[in-house]
Amino acid sequence: MPIESELHGIAELLSTLLVFLRRPMVQVQFIAFAAALGLAWLVTDGLDRLTGGKVDALVRTVLRADRYPLMDRVIAILTRLEFPLAAALALHLAGSALRAIGWPDGLLSESAYVLWLVLAYRAIAAIATHTLGEATSRPLRVRFLGPLLVVLAVVRSLGFLIDLNALGAVRLLTVSETPILLGALFTTGAGLYFFFGAAWAGQRILQGAILPRTSAEPGTVKIVLTVARYGLIALAASFALSALGFDTSTVAFVSGGLTVAIGFGSQQVFANLVSGLLLLFDQSLRPGDVVSVAGELGVVENLSIRTTTIRTPDNVAVVMPNQSFVTGPIRNYSKNTEAVRLQIPVNVAFEGEPRRVVEILMNAVRSHRAVLRRPAPGAYITGFGRLPTGKTRAGVQVTVWVNAPLRMVEVTSELHLAMHDALLAHDMEFA
Repeated sequence: MPIESELHGIAELLSTLLVFLRRPMVQVQFIAFAAALGLAWLVTDGLDRLTGGKVDALVRTVLRADRYPLMDRVIAILTRLEFPLAAALALHLAGSALRAIGWPDGLLSESAYVLWLVLAYRAIAAIATHTLGEATSRPLRVRFLGPLLVVLAVVRSLGFLIDLNALGAVRLLTVSETPILLGALFTTGAGLYFFFGAAWAGQRILQGAILPRTSAEPGTVKIVLTVARYGLIALAASFALSALGFDTSTVAFVSGGLTVAIGFGSQQVFANLVSGLLLLFDQSLRPGDVVSVAGELGVVENLSIRTTTIRTPDNVAVVMPNQSFVTGPIRNYSKNTEAVRLQIPVNVAFEGEPRRVVEILMNAVRSHRAVLRRPAPGAYITGFGRLPTGKTRAGVQVTVWVNAPLRMVEVTSELHLAMHDALLAHDMEFA
């Protein structure tokens, strides 16, 4: 059977590898490789640990790293490169010794490639740490650079020991008359991982290190990153299908048919997707905007292609479909400015001059820290009446502008209290 023949081919490759590893000359080179690594560690990291960091401190003192920040950074980067450089030198000496006695050193020569990879990794990691900071560079090292180093080292090492073309041609299964080969599956998996890893790393670097040093608007950047993310997903899907051997034109035709069929039963979902694209491109709504929609007041926390998340003053995250922002009315308190006008109607019982009432109310609201000076607050008489006590009742419309749309209820309450206290201080009261 085909599967049994493929398994038999893998078994033959493994048996060939075992025979190769049993050869005395190969084992001697493995021992030389281990000895070179041990010696390199001893004269670099090991020596520094044995002396309690005195060697590193001496170098910094001689070069006056404490007076020159650039020199301190250079020393820190070179310290990360000590081990791979020492190991490469030790491997070169070990290979020369083997050649001098007539022994092969091909395995040691290939091992040097791995050390150069480690050298490149440490150099990039050190530069990233000193440039981007530990918080940004650590995920970059762990999720992207480290796995990339491992994959490149393993592929190069296996390529020297066995026939990777034969291993990659092993057929695992067949899907729609398309054979799924081991090599194609590995290429697809690794490609997707590093594809998304590079995109993720780029986003982290952009948000954590570059944008804080520029005047770019966070909302616009969020929109661009969202559109770019979905574009990368589409490219990654196309790459995966091509790498696995599928005919992309056929897949596109089938996907189009499925989209039409599903669309009749999922019109709301697609309407939300289209609405999300419209919101992303016309920028009528951005993360950070204060909006009121469908009776919900809050800050736009996240704008995705299908839904929008609003954080209310009660710290409740409300996830709303994007269609509701396109087809229904929205109050955006942050479109041009966050200044909001509050209209507070009050009735005042007083005796004397009504202009005095207006003056007292104006002084009361002006003293509140949330009230803007421009546009200026106002107080307008809307009517008069006579109370049973004989006092005059004046209807007054107080208007103020505040720069806190999420605190409108709180500010309105505080203004009521301030006006109440001011009226009492002048023998007046609310009617």
